[in-house]
Amino acid sequence: MNTLNPVSLTPFSAANIDLTYKWVREKELQQLFLMRGEITWEGHQAYFERALKDSSQRIYAILYKKSHIGNCGFKNLKAETREGELWIYIGEASFRGQGLGRQATAQLLQMGFNEHGLESIYLHVADFNVAARRMYEGLGFHEVPLTGNELDWDSRGCGIIRMELKRTS
Repeated sequence: MNTLNPVSLTPFSAANIDLTYKWVREKELQQLFLMRGEITWEGHQAYFERALKDSSQRIYAILYKKSHIGNCGFKNLKAETREGELWIYIGEASFRGQGLGRQATAQLLQMGFNEHGLESIYLHVADFNVAARRMYEGLGFHEVPLTGNELDWDSRGCGIIRMELKRTS
């Protein structure tokens, strides 16, 4: 972490699971992040145990001045097409709307293109989440048609927008 940018990303670890559980049980975050189903402690632990071992995922804790305020990462990483799906949320409600998510996303994009060798990064966002859509557009993402592989999103009760960013030279 440098003093000019107090936001940093660090690999997610077991030490981050308790606070994350508190966040994912909050109704506002569940709605913004389109979470479904009941979230139990056992299910939460099992999810992260699987995800941290899954080679198609990378998970990071978002730190602000060394305090854990959210999580982000990539899922559906595909080496053959050099693409991955970005996700992010600021779990600590008091830190939302301050531009910290944008700073974390910018760092995650650099990691995706430079460290993970991605050529294309995409994401899904709810049509009602105007603030997130503006943030992604400001970072260079543009809306693209859904691919047809996104049937899982149909049950979320809102419109889903797919956005994409390609690596630039």
